[in-house]
Amino acid sequence: MTDYQTLMADFAAREAERTAQARLTFQHLKRAVIDPLRTGGITRVEIRFDGYGDSGAVEECVFFDATGSIASCPDMTIEPMAGNDAVPDRQTLDAALEQLAYLALERHHPGWEINEGACGELVIDVAAPSFVLACQLRYTATDDHSTDL
Repeated sequence: MTDYQTLMADFAAREAERTAQARLTFQHLKRAVIDPLRTGGITRVEIRFDGYGDSGAVEECVFFDATGSIASCPDMTIEPMAGNDAVPDRQTLDAALEQLAYLALERHHPGWEINEGACGELVIDVAAPSFVLACQLRYTATDDHSTDL
């Protein structure tokens, strides 16, 4: 039987490896989505998410062209990340953007889907390029009072 310290050390090592891989995947996706978006004439992307009650999801990806009009997602694929099973070959652009949002949430707001959850959007300014995660965390509060009468 494995002792507790060995078990925890093994868990910590696997978690560190998983976190490092997620970080590499995130950086790859940030680079990989920009060229297809530019080629497709997209200047801004808003990836909206909502989570509560121990579940959550990316609700929609909205694409904007140079005139600020809503556009369709370009039917393109992104370059795969060599040696990474988390980014499959020939991943579609819309799937890569969704994965990018989930990785950003996992890294910066773990538990965003738990209890009251969180909502917001990941905004990509394609020209800059910049990625801004706006997240509104929900919570329940109480205002307790006690009066000696």
